[in-house]
Amino acid sequence: LGCPRVERASGGSVSMSRYWPEPSDVRRSNESAAAAGALASPPKGWPGCFSSNAALKAFMGKKALNGKRVRLTGTPSAEDASKASAVTIVPDDPFGNAERVQAALGWAIVKGFVVYECADQAEGTSFVAHLRWWNARESGVWVDFTPRPADAQQMVLLESAHAEAKTKKEASAATAEAAAARLALGGFLTQAANGKPAPPDAKAPKQQSAPPPPPPRLDFKGSEGVEELVLLLRRGTAEAQGKAAAAIAAAAAAGADEARQVVGAGGVAPLLLLLRAKGDAQEHAARAIMSMADSPEHQASLSAAGAIPAAVGLLRSGSLGVQDVAAGILGNLAIQSEPNQTAIVAAGALPGLVSLLAKGAAPAKEQACFALWNLACQHPPNQLAIAEAGAVRPLVALLSKGTPPVQEEAAGALMNLAAHPDNKRAIAAANAIAALVPMLSQGGGPAEQAAGALMNLASNNALNQASIVKAEALSPLVALLQTAPKSGEPASRRAREYAAGALMNLCLKQKPLQDRVAAAGAVPLLVGMLSEQAEGAQYEEAAGALTNLADTHEENQAAVGKAGAVPPLAALLRKPSASAQEEAAGTLMNLAACDANKDAIVSAGALPPLVALLGSGSAAAREHAAGALANLANGRPEHAEAVGAAKALPPLLALLQQAPEGKDAAALRGCGGAGVAARAASALALASLHAPNAAEVRSEGGVAVLATALGAGVSEAAAALVNVSKGDEAARDALLAAGGAALLVREVSAGAPAAQAEAAGAIATLAADSARLAEAVVAAGGGGPPGH
Repeated sequence: LGCPRVERASGGSVSMSRYWPEPSDVRRSNESAAAAGALASPPKGWPGCFSSNAALKAFMGKKALNGKRVRLTGTPSAEDASKASAVTIVPDDPFGNAERVQAALGWAIVKGFVVYECADQAEGTSFVAHLRWWNARESGVWVDFTPRPADAQQMVLLESAHAEAKTKKEASAATAEAAAARLALGGFLTQAANGKPAPPDAKAPKQQSAPPPPPPRLDFKGSEGVEELVLLLRRGTAEAQGKAAAAIAAAAAAGADEARQVVGAGGVAPLLLLLRAKGDAQEHAARAIMSMADSPEHQASLSAAGAIPAAVGLLRSGSLGVQDVAAGILGNLAIQSEPNQTAIVAAGALPGLVSLLAKGAAPAKEQACFALWNLACQHPPNQLAIAEAGAVRPLVALLSKGTPPVQEEAAGALMNLAAHPDNKRAIAAANAIAALVPMLSQGGGPAEQAAGALMNLASNNALNQASIVKAEALSPLVALLQTAPKSGEPASRRAREYAAGALMNLCLKQKPLQDRVAAAGAVPLLVGMLSEQAEGAQYEEAAGALTNLADTHEENQAAVGKAGAVPPLAALLRKPSASAQEEAAGTLMNLAACDANKDAIVSAGALPPLVALLGSGSAAAREHAAGALANLANGRPEHAEAVGAAKALPPLLALLQQAPEGKDAAALRGCGGAGVAARAASALALASLHAPNAAEVRSEGGVAVLATALGAGVSEAAAALVNVSKGDEAARDALLAAGGAALLVREVSAGAPAAQAEAAGAIATLAADSARLAEAVVAAGGGGPPGH
């Protein structure tokens, strides 16, 4: 193996414009710390002294050296020395050495200090730091090529923001004098045989050092800190590597701070190398990586270092004890990381994971389910790929045959797979529903994930909805809203949310199921969920279930209002969650259809946030808000007046002026009472029964806006035109100018039955009030209005 070429200090063939050692490169911890004298690095008791010695901690901290990262770093490995064999190394110029290594190998420069203890002072009282630069490999491992004194082969290196200022200078008597003074302070391998510094010699020939012998393998002692354990991973005996990997695995599993220390010490690369070993060292290294991957902050660095293909390789060739850990690594790396989810499937992980579902031991099956769960989470391409890889049937089999932890993970994986429309039928065909319904009564994690799986299977799938009801899921789903039946303890918030979501999907437009679920006592339980302030609580499913229970169901509308749903729903309108706002507005829209709830909704202060949603919510939120305002105004003049006072009329008109394209057009335009524009037109029609509101709509140019909406197919605009224009000659003129007569005639001739009725009524009312408009109707081919 080669090694870097070593020049004599302060001379040789190196350009004389260079970094020169200077006495100012040395910092002292206190006045009693001698700049010269015996030095020891690492300080005695390292690394424990870093936390226990206040003087050392203060010296390395923000007020002194301002350290960022600290590591105990040895001399370069034989491999690193070989890579840098063409680099010229000057013993007293760590700054230029680092720059030349960067130029040759691309390794980043790390700027900082070597920290020494003053060995001839009282132990733990005095410290000095020597300015020094070194390099960091692509993996983050620090490498210091500048030669060291024989008694300092292990050095404490401290990266520091105070180590930036160093400039090159031309050779001169002053630089030579400063260099000699600095060399006298120690820390460099530049001493002559008599112990005095070698004098600078600008004409000395280049000296090539012999390749260093391979460093001896280190033994495990049991007292090592993280930095020393990482060193053992690289330079320890096989036994020491295994023990060091076990210690690092235990440390990384202890918490985020410990895992951060392992990563910061450069532990990732040697741990990944140990995955190629066999036996205990491989398993311990895999467990350490799995623990580090559990923290999102390390996912990117682990993936960049090659953890994904390494773990996939273990799935294929590792021992049975290692395969479950490999699945755990992949599962952790996939958590909320779309790039990793994609990369794991692209690396060929699915066959190995699916194989573990059927052939692995219980821990391996659990970890394989966990990995598939996270790979499928909110990732439609992976959801399809996992199903196509044959995962559905073995996952369903584990629902009945697995241990409770395995059942939970399998149900969670199926829940995420069922989020894809193309997977719902396959999962149901594998008899998943019959296996999931009994799990609802188990309590704990299995019940939670079973409810989630049934929620997704029931979403927009009538066949699955019927199968779930046939499997008698309604009663245990309602029971799960309150308790886990076996233990009698409250179910988790997430389990109750999933149960509410399943009931929401099952009750959609299903009058018999609306009756059954309400009769089973679901309404007060769902209303209670709206007021809970649990950490991480979601409210969309509970509100959505109440929305569908109340949809066109007057008895349920009254029951939901009586159970106290209105105040928490009004509060949800003000939450920052768009989906919560959407569902709350939808529930209030349905509740407002019941006259018994109208006063409570207005009294709860719902009007201002509903009006705000008209301009800022999603398409569904705007539709629900407009629908709620329409229902509140319907038959209640005082509420129609309140809608106008809440400044709802301009944003309602603005909704009619939106011109969406593509798939959103139908949702915004609507027909037969549904859609944003249809709801907005209905709200304007009902609010305009209050004369001051009609006048405001006219003043805002509403006649032309409504006529345009009618021309775009919003039949509800016809009733709004009647209420806005009736009795106002200028408004009727504006309607004629906008071609309103021809538009109404067209609706009567070619509209849907509901639109024909709306338009015919509008023609009859307006023509009876205006001879000119009646003539325009006849001219447009509408015939004479009744009575003419």
